[in-house]
Amino acid sequence: MLMLVSACSVAENKHVDQQEQGLTIAADIKALLKQEMIAVEKGMQELVTSISRGKWHKTAAIAKKIQASYILKQSLTKEQMQHLHHSLPEQFIKLDFSFHQYAGMLAHAAEVKNSDVVNFYFYKMNESCMQCHSSYAQERFSGFAKDKQEIHKH
Repeated sequence: MLMLVSACSVAENKHVDQQEQGLTIAADIKALLKQEMIAVEKGMQELVTSISRGKWHKTAAIAKKIQASYILKQSLTKEQMQHLHHSLPEQFIKLDFSFHQYAGMLAHAAEVKNSDVVNFYFYKMNESCMQCHSSYAQERFSGFAKDKQEIHKH
């Protein structure tokens, strides 16, 4: 099931606002995508604090919110979700799915107060963010853009 950044493609809307690294973002979904990313970023930051303080109930609650997604899953029509699912690259869909799966695993680990496993899944969630940003949003996250000179050195 596609939940997170799945709005990076053309929905039923014919007006396309911009293209990022091969993903087309429809104008009617772009604002929702930005809201989603802000909410995910906030959730990830809240996880750092709740995990480091051993607030397992709060950690589990935050992770469950991330797992279920914040805005996109709740705001897009069924047709938009289906269209997006069929339009996005397979690797993008896998990263999105994994991110939400890791959030669910983190929530479960927090419920049983297993700090090592909580930390592992937080790492996996962050790694998923980095993989997606480096593959599909280098224009927005220039730190992931590969320098042409550096590529030729290797």
